[in-house]
Amino acid sequence: MCVAAISIAVGLTAPAASAARTDGVLVQHDDGRITVERPGVSSRGLTGFAAKTARRSGVRFAEPNHRYRAAGAPSDPLFSEQWSLADDTVIGAVPSWEQTTGGDVTVAVIDSGVDTTHPDLAQNAWTNPRELAGNGLDDDSNGFVDDTQGWNFVAGNPNARDDNGHGTHVAGIIGARGGNGIGVAGVAWNVKIMPIKVLDSSAVGSAATLALGIRYAVANGAKIINLSVSGPGYSRAFEEAVQLASDSGVLVIGAAGNDGRSVDTAPVYPAAFQAPLLLAVSATAPGGGLSPVSNFGAGNVELAAPGQDIVSTATGGGYERRTGTSMAAPHVAGRPGAPRRGAARPRPDRVARGPALHRAARPARELRLPQPLRRAAGRARRELQVHAQAAQRVAEAHRLLAAQGQGAVRRDEAP
Repeated sequence: MCVAAISIAVGLTAPAASAARTDGVLVQHDDGRITVERPGVSSRGLTGFAAKTARRSGVRFAEPNHRYRAAGAPSDPLFSEQWSLADDTVIGAVPSWEQTTGGDVTVAVIDSGVDTTHPDLAQNAWTNPRELAGNGLDDDSNGFVDDTQGWNFVAGNPNARDDNGHGTHVAGIIGARGGNGIGVAGVAWNVKIMPIKVLDSSAVGSAATLALGIRYAVANGAKIINLSVSGPGYSRAFEEAVQLASDSGVLVIGAAGNDGRSVDTAPVYPAAFQAPLLLAVSATAPGGGLSPVSNFGAGNVELAAPGQDIVSTATGGGYERRTGTSMAAPHVAGRPGAPRRGAARPRPDRVARGPALHRAARPARELRLPQPLRRAAGRARRELQVHAQAAQRVAEAHRLLAAQGQGAVRRDEAP
């Protein structure tokens, strides 16, 4: 794979929800490469430049490069402050840990990077088994030199360390090491976190960096992808990358966005994409109500999970609280990473929508949330009854899981 280094301006302000902002023109070549051209024209002129570029030989399509911004109880001392996990009625974390605390599942955190030296994350950091560190060679012939722990698509190098903190917080929710006597516990204690940096130090990236990051995750063995990002600009390259992941059997968890409105009437991405294995997640607050910042939408948002005042890992070895659907998505991404003991590897089209996730969304009408939906391959959907029948149906989903065994990208976090 040939990859162009993508440079993103530092310090960009967050785009307004109603207007997509761009960073040049994204060019998708016939040979699979993605490059970005910055022609020095106005935003209005980019559409015409993209149309002209699309007519070049060897170009599949060209489009404005839209930007997005990052949208058994353990012994960990801060666990009591993790309301989303410590309370058994929220997502049922403690009972599930009595069955298993995780398995051999790789979860790609496509974000601002991950502090893989953090004491609560170091043991769960993914390492490329086919790459030798520091020898200046592409040992596994995947197109990336020395990518022993992911890749930085902002700078075009193997340093995927977090210089913002958003990705590290997300990673801790998914897979902070539980039961180690320090800090916090993740939803799954033993998953492997694959760091893929697509957002800069201001938590801003583009459709190009996102598309490249998703492709890298799929090519290098991720089974689950967490996308805690959101932006109003539609990108074909971004959508095709999400579709590629879905077609490859990779479960993609996306944040619903933090504009406090319906994604059905005011689409944001990736939540509004239609890939079969994409799940968009709204954020709930303590007590089960919808977080005031959270987007919703019966046609595009499948689940709600805790996303307000969430304690997790911070860069430099610390811990912090954050709010937003960026924090809700990793609560879902961590669930398939903790299959029941004795079960085969979970199928991504049968993600566990645990008691926690559905119960957090009650009652659906009051929250303006969709009824819980269960998505099978091919985008087929079957509505589940809320309220009285919800617990029974969710229990059935769990039993099925056990039986089967198995753009600036805006970070989706409240300011």
